[in-house]
Amino acid sequence: MIKKSLIMGFTSGTLMLIGLVIQYFLAKYLSIDEYGMYILMFSWISVLSVFSLNSFNTTVIKASAQSYPRFFKTATKICFLFSLLGSIILLIVGFFFETQNMNLFILIAIFFPFYGGINLAESYLIGSSKFNKYSVYVIVSQIIVAVIQILSVVFLQGIFWLLFFTLLGTSIINIIMTFSIYTIIRQRKNVRKEKKLVKYGIGLTWPSIFSSIASRIQYILLGALADTSILAIYAVAQLIPEKIKGLIKSSINPLSIYLASKTKKESIYLMQRLILPLLMLGVLGYLMILIILPIGIKLVFGQKYQEAIFYSLVLSLPVIVIPLDALFISIVIYHGYKEYYTKLTLLTNIIQIVLFIILIPYFKIWGVIFSIVGLVVIVTFVNLIWFYRLPKYNVEKTILTMQRDLNIKGYKTLYFDGKFTGENILKVISADSINEEHHPYWVRISRIILLRGN
Repeated sequence: MIKKSLIMGFTSGTLMLIGLVIQYFLAKYLSIDEYGMYILMFSWISVLSVFSLNSFNTTVIKASAQSYPRFFKTATKICFLFSLLGSIILLIVGFFFETQNMNLFILIAIFFPFYGGINLAESYLIGSSKFNKYSVYVIVSQIIVAVIQILSVVFLQGIFWLLFFTLLGTSIINIIMTFSIYTIIRQRKNVRKEKKLVKYGIGLTWPSIFSSIASRIQYILLGALADTSILAIYAVAQLIPEKIKGLIKSSINPLSIYLASKTKKESIYLMQRLILPLLMLGVLGYLMILIILPIGIKLVFGQKYQEAIFYSLVLSLPVIVIPLDALFISIVIYHGYKEYYTKLTLLTNIIQIVLFIILIPYFKIWGVIFSIVGLVVIVTFVNLIWFYRLPKYNVEKTILTMQRDLNIKGYKTLYFDGKFTGENILKVISADSINEEHHPYWVRISRIILLRGN
């Protein structure tokens, strides 16, 4: 677990450095208005990613973690087809609403299905616990895209070519990686599982729609209601906090996958003991930001973006609860609390969108900051209250000697609700930790694991 966390942390840290190098060249060779326009275009891509059904990223992780990677193929087909709707909307916006930037919207519409519709490779690798391959893939692909972007911004003039080569490079990488995974997955299709997973992914789509809009609509509103220079200042202010949030989330991703593979009771038991360490990790992350952020913005973006430093420090406050929220989400999504997750996420995102619409016209960047930071604090308290209302469990250490047809096959841990005493022989038809369906096991109990609600 520690090794996997280190791999994910190293990967995210490397990506953060690569991203900062890219931003250095963009800030140096683009004017503030051009940089703002670049951010605005990718904000449209992010908002319209709802048509790529990005909720299926979570579903692919779940399916792969539960030994059914075959769903990657089905999810890719569904996401690609739906992303064509995103291309249509981009064309409508370009032809009828953003006519001065029509060529940029047409360009994005062409690449959108390949850029956002077939990008499930990372989810497959994470869910399959192939963290080494994931690390190599994302680092190499990001380096390739970074080189393309730097060459474009240095030697070619204008936003058009920068967007063109960025989208082209990323799309080619997505196509190659998707085809490669297609060829190595030999698992037979399980129609029953496929239907459940598709239903599960669609169930996450509604909160995902509002989440995608809420995460980027502030960029579009700032660009429309203020100007692209203010948008550029905000983009710089949130850049380092977002990178560090990603670093923290990636570092604890193996733990999230580990909790997803466990039973509900095991996950709750582990989470009980992780709340304080996770908060301490968040505080440590914020202290890192206080040290490196002012220096980082000055080094990467120069004096013309110095106004962004204070905004960035305030926007970084949610980092304190990011580790805690990430594991809450893993328990909620993977262990049968989807209704709670759906309602809370939907309500939170709707409130955030409304706050953006009301506050940004009057307070510009401060309207964004108040909306984001205030809601993060409220949601964290709601999650803590919800979690502490769940049944709590005490666990006694045990060893179960597993046998099948009376021939010892090794040792495995099973968890029972209830109490068993003595040297009993039990026939176990199914258990969360047994993957072979319809094959009963004979289990000789040496010591007992007891999961019992207080």
